[in-house]
Amino acid sequence: MRTNDDTYTELIALRDRLDARQTELQRELEDVSRNFESVSTTLALLDRDAVPLTNAAAPPQRGTASSIDVASLRGMKQVPALKMIAEHGGGQLTTVTAKKLLLQAGLIRTPKNANNILFSVIQRSGLFERVEPGVYRLIAAKPTRPERAVDIPTLY
Repeated sequence: MRTNDDTYTELIALRDRLDARQTELQRELEDVSRNFESVSTTLALLDRDAVPLTNAAAPPQRGTASSIDVASLRGMKQVPALKMIAEHGGGQLTTVTAKKLLLQAGLIRTPKNANNILFSVIQRSGLFERVEPGVYRLIAAKPTRPERAVDIPTLY
């Protein structure tokens, strides 16, 4: 059994390294996108007639972190905060965005465990369904069934 424990520990370490690398690459992508927009705007201003270029190759952003105020999440519990994030994202949330917002709001303290915490909260809440990897949709509240009317005989 010693081999299984070592393998498990190594896999956890690998996952943590990959998570850190993913965060680093996302930050780098955001910087490149910002610089691209700045250069495009500068070129458009220099040409005066040109329309600023947009990055057509960039993937569409779903539920960006800027669409919700982090201060409004502070002091909330994790489940209501995730529900609010999903509502601001049109009923969907991405785990990357939710992780970033919950860390900034202080609802998750350690970035190292954030993915596990986020996944556990989403699964246990029962409020979300998985759309694709990293994307969850808020489940609409199911309508309650009205109670059956009981016939009471009249005694007239």
